[in-house]
Amino acid sequence: MSVPLIKILLPILPVNMKKAFIKGYIRSLEENCLTIFITTFSEDKDILKIKDLNDDIIHGYYGSISSKRKFDNFSSIIIDQNGYPYSIIINGLERIQTVNSIIILYDFKKVQNSVTINANNGCFSILQDLIHKGNKGTCDINKHDPVLQSPSLLASTMFGQHIYNYVQLLKWLLYTIKNKEQVSIKQGNLVLAIFVDVILGYIFLQLFLLGKNDVGVVLMSILEKLVNLMYSLLKWLMGAPAGLKLNNAFNNMLGKYFLYHVELWWLFLDITGEKLDIILKFYQYLGYLGLTFQAAIISDLICIATFHSYCIYVYAARLFNIQISGLKALFRLFVGRKYNPLRGGIDSCEYTNQELFVGTVAFTILLLLLPTTVMYYIVFTMFRVLSLLVQYILTKVIYVIQTLPLYVAVLWLSQSPKIAGNILIEEVDSNASTLILEMKLFNKSFHDLMKSHKPPVKVPKLVKWSEVVSNVITGNQII
Repeated sequence: MSVPLIKILLPILPVNMKKAFIKGYIRSLEENCLTIFITTFSEDKDILKIKDLNDDIIHGYYGSISSKRKFDNFSSIIIDQNGYPYSIIINGLERIQTVNSIIILYDFKKVQNSVTINANNGCFSILQDLIHKGNKGTCDINKHDPVLQSPSLLASTMFGQHIYNYVQLLKWLLYTIKNKEQVSIKQGNLVLAIFVDVILGYIFLQLFLLGKNDVGVVLMSILEKLVNLMYSLLKWLMGAPAGLKLNNAFNNMLGKYFLYHVELWWLFLDITGEKLDIILKFYQYLGYLGLTFQAAIISDLICIATFHSYCIYVYAARLFNIQISGLKALFRLFVGRKYNPLRGGIDSCEYTNQELFVGTVAFTILLLLLPTTVMYYIVFTMFRVLSLLVQYILTKVIYVIQTLPLYVAVLWLSQSPKIAGNILIEEVDSNASTLILEMKLFNKSFHDLMKSHKPPVKVPKLVKWSEVVSNVITGNQII
């Protein structure tokens, strides 16, 4: 195979090193082009002691040349002190006379230490992988991101999901640090985020519990006020809310039915009030694990405290959906249409006078009862959406705290070589057959680092607002 071009990635020798024995790898990454990655260099010839019969390995010398050196390896390279190739032997065949070459000089330490060079950087990403391989580096830890898909059993509790995800993140953190034997940017971000989370949790608890000896009594008084407000709201709806003229009998029936649920809920809270202090103490100790735990606990407490409101919403939504579906079906009756469930479409149909009469009566009843249903539906849908909004905000609080780019900020402010990932290629020298370039690494922007080194954190409860709006309009239940 003809190889018209050889690309050589060569480390820049330290100032105090005039010559070096080098070792690297040969890769065919492009058509009609061989790439030689020089990944190891030393003044000591011991790095070449082991005879590598592998075709991918190349040995060589870099420095002033007094005589042509011989190497035991099938592939070898000799580069003079100016960076020009003096001899290139690939699998026993000398190619220096037949090919053009590109020498790319790079800073070995920067490439080795950088954690922001990625696959989009082409051969430089491969170079870094080979350097780590030659220096007994570890595998790519990003391939072992945690599985944060919580079991369906925990779908209804944010606290349960948060604990599950937290444990998975800790397992991932310990696993990656153990294998990497150092803290990468993602792990550093997560460690500092956990530290800040615990501090914020402690401060919040101290402020919340300041001067409050009996939190259970305070919470019960809040719940009692909420129940009384709900009771007053239902009484208002049973009258003439906002001057609307509703169906009196239907309105009273719905109001009494919903009031009964509120009374049942308050009875449940009253009975379990004695156990509330124990539960709150347990939650209090868990709250010291961090502000994210407190946010998850508050989210679940909101679900419990608004359970009666949610039940009323479910009844109202179901009733509204049934009435809307009935009105749509009966409206087709007036235009001689009906829904065909087998075909999944609308068919023409001839109705008898009796069917038209019954349909007209049913349509009228549903239409006249609809305003009463809509009133309850709108009010309790607002409560449901408000509850979802608060839970959504709490999930965002959890997500933001766990993805705080604190370690990124420290590295960026200290201009650490770890964040050197922007590559600039400059021409250094050239002759008839060789072009010498230099690769320079510059630190990435703070925004890019935030995006690419965010810990693998998942939002515990993801609210799809487009679905919420669609369900509100159609009367489908918002779960």
